[in-house]
Amino acid sequence: MSDTDTDDGELFATLLGSGGILIVGIALELGISFFGKLVIAQLFEPVDYGALSLGLTVMALTSTLTLLGLNTGIARYLPRFEDEERKRGVLVSGITIGLTLSIVVGGLIAAFAPTIATVAFDKPSMGPILRIFGLTIPLAAGMKLAIGSIQGMKDSIPRVLVQNITLPVTRIAAVIVAIVVGAEILGIAWAYLFSYLAAFAMAVRYLWRSTPLFSFEVDATPMYRTLLVFSAPLIISAAMSVVLSDIDMFLLGIFRDDIAEVGVYGVVYPLAELLLVSISAFGFLGLPIVSELESNGRDEAVERVYQIVTKWMFMATFPVFLALVLFPSQSISYTFGSKYASGALGLAILATGFMSHVIAGPNKQTLTSFGRTRLVMYDTAVVAAVNVVLNLILIPSQGVLGAAVATAVSYALLNVLVSGQLYLEYGIHPFSIALVRPAAGAAALSGLLYIGVTSLWATSPSSILAFFALFAIGYAGVVFRLGGVEQEEITLFLEFEEKYDLDLGPLKALLVRLR
Repeated sequence: MSDTDTDDGELFATLLGSGGILIVGIALELGISFFGKLVIAQLFEPVDYGALSLGLTVMALTSTLTLLGLNTGIARYLPRFEDEERKRGVLVSGITIGLTLSIVVGGLIAAFAPTIATVAFDKPSMGPILRIFGLTIPLAAGMKLAIGSIQGMKDSIPRVLVQNITLPVTRIAAVIVAIVVGAEILGIAWAYLFSYLAAFAMAVRYLWRSTPLFSFEVDATPMYRTLLVFSAPLIISAAMSVVLSDIDMFLLGIFRDDIAEVGVYGVVYPLAELLLVSISAFGFLGLPIVSELESNGRDEAVERVYQIVTKWMFMATFPVFLALVLFPSQSISYTFGSKYASGALGLAILATGFMSHVIAGPNKQTLTSFGRTRLVMYDTAVVAAVNVVLNLILIPSQGVLGAAVATAVSYALLNVLVSGQLYLEYGIHPFSIALVRPAAGAAALSGLLYIGVTSLWATSPSSILAFFALFAIGYAGVVFRLGGVEQEEITLFLEFEEKYDLDLGPLKALLVRLR
């Protein structure tokens, strides 16, 4: 076996192992977060849930913009340097700029929260909630900068501990305490601030112990200009990405008189975002790995990583996509409650738009790894402009449905642009035979099962359960029979069994036959 083959094996092992850890961590985070949102949505009316959702959106938007894309810059440059001086320079430079700006902007929002609530949303009662989330902005930004540092160190476990365990666990604990003591929606907002404080403290602990940030005996080579030059296009890109993901919530709050619609959309959007779990997991490690491959001139390995990751993302996501698109009303009613079920059609449309993100794979991360941040900026700017126009046209008359259509169309357009540029510039595309054949088979299988099950039984929990039980059996067969499992993956699974002294039983026999 050549050194390149060995390196590729280690590469895929890193992606599979660390990506798997991240999926478990993200699943845990989503599970806990979902439970918290379910409790809040069930105990409070859509009006209160809408106010909380708007406050969260302000916090998420502002904490992202004040980073100036520096978290991504840190993640890209850390793996490119070996010496401690420049590694520390990357960390000190990026964190100093991002954290300072977030403190200033967060303080201004907290100070002028009543004015913002009245002028921007015509809802003066939201002032106290906005003040709390203004104070949360520096904590959220600091946590994201630390996550960028963890990403650059290609270390997935600390990211899981900070973002996927500490943040949701402390949040649900604080929410439960707030509910037990009889706090109103304002108490829930304080619970969110406390959870970000805990996650920020955990992130600082990681930076202290595992990076040279606090190694004061090491001189930090200034990297301010390098990071800002790289991140400058990402500032606009991040702004446009935030517009793409959050402007619909703002415009619902502005143009629709009933803030309860914001609450409904605040339920529908997170449900559809379940489809992006795999992108968060594998894209997190994909950026530094692809950046390292590209810097070493191994462009052929970049496409292989891209296709493998896209296939894993699709395989993991497709069953969830079916649940949201085929049974949208039930997906909402069985989770957040029937009082939010009016968003069912919007959920199906949003899920379809987000699925285009999965099919295209981690395209933005890959283009960023090639250093094409300006191109990413142009793409997101164009798509954000389209999104704003569509939202302005559709939300005043269609409300939640209009917001869903605008977002779905915009995400589909973004993926067409970025994937097209990857192919035209670098000849990279996500569509391997190992993806296309199983995907087509799974789509045909799900269509036949849906027609069969719904024609025999009325839609109910038992019929939905029957559908997915049959689909799970057929899906596994489709993936194995149509080439969804490739040689690198078989080798990795067998090596995993040997390394950890496990017995995979019938699965091992099947893998050996496929080898």
